[in-house]
Amino acid sequence: MSHRITRGDLLRTLQSPKAVSACLALPSRAESVRTARRFVAHQLQAWGCEAAEPSTALVSSELATNAIKHRSPGAEAQDFLVAVTFEPGVALVVQVSDANPGLPVVKARQSALATSGRGLFLVTQVADYWSASPRSDGEGKVVSAYFRVDQVSTDPPRAYGLGLPEAAASATSSSAGPEAHRLDQQETGGGMLPSHEFSRPSVPRVHNWLGGDVWNFDADRIVGKELLEAAPWLRQAVAAARDHGQQTVSVLARSGIVQFLDLGCGLPQKHGHNTHDAAKAAAGESTVVYVDRDPSVCAHYRSMLETSQERECQADFTQPEALLAHPALAHLDRSSPIAVLLHEVLPWLDDEQTRHLLAALQAWLPTGSVLSVIHAATDSDPQAAAGLVAVYRNAGITYRPRSLEQLLALFQSWDVDVAGITAVPLDRLRVVGSRKPVSRLRGVGGRKPLYGSYAVLARVPNLLLDRSCPGVGPEPAGASVPSLAEAERR
Repeated sequence: MSHRITRGDLLRTLQSPKAVSACLALPSRAESVRTARRFVAHQLQAWGCEAAEPSTALVSSELATNAIKHRSPGAEAQDFLVAVTFEPGVALVVQVSDANPGLPVVKARQSALATSGRGLFLVTQVADYWSASPRSDGEGKVVSAYFRVDQVSTDPPRAYGLGLPEAAASATSSSAGPEAHRLDQQETGGGMLPSHEFSRPSVPRVHNWLGGDVWNFDADRIVGKELLEAAPWLRQAVAAARDHGQQTVSVLARSGIVQFLDLGCGLPQKHGHNTHDAAKAAAGESTVVYVDRDPSVCAHYRSMLETSQERECQADFTQPEALLAHPALAHLDRSSPIAVLLHEVLPWLDDEQTRHLLAALQAWLPTGSVLSVIHAATDSDPQAAAGLVAVYRNAGITYRPRSLEQLLALFQSWDVDVAGITAVPLDRLRVVGSRKPVSRLRGVGGRKPLYGSYAVLARVPNLLLDRSCPGVGPEPAGASVPSLAEAERR
């Protein structure tokens, strides 16, 4: 007689030192269902659990749909978490946490044609055990589905994404009673998903909100609005920097550099607006490796990338030697030139960390490689730049926009044509003396163009006289963004 699964089994898996977990935070929008399903599928593939994918992907979809459909009344948008935990040779657990405290109830009889309650009914039919519990912070609930995986590979799994904290000590392994699929409304604690993803702002998500996308939460939007109060032109600056980055990738790809290492890639953009999109549009075949130190960013890319020519990995830029030794970077052919993208990355590193990273890249890059940098500028509107620094500091984040002189000091060992450094202007916006946001946005009384960042193309030093990459230099061929000198003359 087979063992009857109980809540105790669920908690033991969540607490097991052999278990590995991954978690992804998502907004309560319809497109999140597909992302949740693909996230779980990619995790199972990474852990060698492909055989369990149909059932677990189905459950993650249905639970995500319920979280969106049954969000608290009056809430314009809420966030939820989807997580998967794997204990080799024992179990897989899929969990979804949302802000609605109402616990789900399975109807005694479910019509085959009924839509209400269909999702939870499917969970009860597919999973070996399921449970719903109030979150320990009192701000919602966690629904868990448990799957036996006795036949799944017992090789040590690889960890991706956000690790789940151990279940609360107060959650004991009590029997689930006579029914395998049981909802005990008195159970609390165990299996709590990390709530800090909701409550703390994340730089990639703040930029995502400023760019008009949906992968952001209340904490990110609050900081974003404060940033706009300090610098009303910031949305335009984010868009201009992103467009310039895409243009640079296109120019490099047309010049023959078709390998890209996108460091600090941030959250994916809409289809057609990412590094691999620009590279393929310009050159057809290309290879892209996306790197970010935010595990949720990496999880989003794993859910999006579909070809073998694209990779993602999580790495800490303050430890560049470990970053450059990551297996994902072996996907790049170091016998051919590589373009490293540092687009709006260096403001989050101090000078020492930046020099360490640049030195490691310079030693690692093959001949003919190019470094593309886009960096927030303080020269154009120093008062607004100081305001942005203050907003981030209040959110517990250190932000370092730099002047042109400070930026160039970091690249003394690189081949950079200072006269050709590009300012990324904000169309029709001018620097004004008035502090009124409306005047600044309309350019009333302004003389000099307003720009939010600098763009630099640099090469390894031994390429100073090597022009084997036509069109690659401080003024890319075909680029429409003016140089700093041209911008000042406008």
